[in-house]
Amino acid sequence: MHRGPAVALVASALVLAGCAPSRAPAAAPAPSTTTLTATTPSATAPLVTPTPKPSRAPVAPKTVRVPPKAPEATPTYRSLERKYLVRNRIYSAGRVPAVTCALPQIALTTRKEVQQYANAVLGCLQRAWKSVVERSDVAFFSAKVYSVNAGAKTRCGILTKEVGGFYCAAGSGIYLDWQEFVEDNEYDRVWAGVYLQFTMAHEFGHHVQQLVGISEYYDERSERMKGALALQEMRRHELQASCFASAFLGANQQTLDLYDAKFQAYRDAAYSGDDDPPASTPDHGSRKSNTTWAEAAFTSKSPSACNTWAVPAQRVT
Repeated sequence: MHRGPAVALVASALVLAGCAPSRAPAAAPAPSTTTLTATTPSATAPLVTPTPKPSRAPVAPKTVRVPPKAPEATPTYRSLERKYLVRNRIYSAGRVPAVTCALPQIALTTRKEVQQYANAVLGCLQRAWKSVVERSDVAFFSAKVYSVNAGAKTRCGILTKEVGGFYCAAGSGIYLDWQEFVEDNEYDRVWAGVYLQFTMAHEFGHHVQQLVGISEYYDERSERMKGALALQEMRRHELQASCFASAFLGANQQTLDLYDAKFQAYRDAAYSGDDDPPASTPDHGSRKSNTTWAEAAFTSKSPSACNTWAVPAQRVT
């Protein structure tokens, strides 16, 4: 989810406060001398990536969803787009490693607790992805997470109530509506914790895309696309971020204890799609597409399973 700032697992990728995609770089640590250069959007035209919120149990796709109008079966790319989207070095950088993830044993009932839990998940994500990004020949720099109230102003516009969270390339920030992750009964707290893990992993997937140059060339293509083709590009971008999330979670299934009820909660989050109720804009991928990419990444534990730019349109519905 990425198109100005960016995950709320609820509305599809919406552009906040006129935050259109931008290729303008924002202040960030300069990458080492490498073939690929990290870029971030400016604070005046940041990228945002909201994510639709998953249901808590698998549901049948709704037939009311209007599919995109027959876009080109296989996309065509300009030279640099092909280099950074289709042939990006992240795909050959190897598996995401398993790291020690000591998450706090707390109930998510307050803003402070959500922030504490999100910080812990972010630490796991950064330790896991750092070596993968560096093997892609780019410099790694950290993201930050902010638990805020709906309606809060961010560097990428307003976090609306319909959006549970998003990634903002300006400042590499992950913004969360903390109340989206608060639950009362014990079972729902389990679900909320895993939902927060997946949300963080998805949004960090956008951070990885930003670091390795994928987001820059996605933005460039988006400026040329309209209608069904623009939605197809957004689905490729969003499905890839979710795929990166599942690669991390698969690699760290043991340390995160993603088994039994927690594994089902992960599936509820990772497999949800635009065609789940309530019907939404087809910009994050159908349940079928999300499920396919998530299963491949969770099993392989590698970004090599996440090249959404090289496949025909039928695989990114």
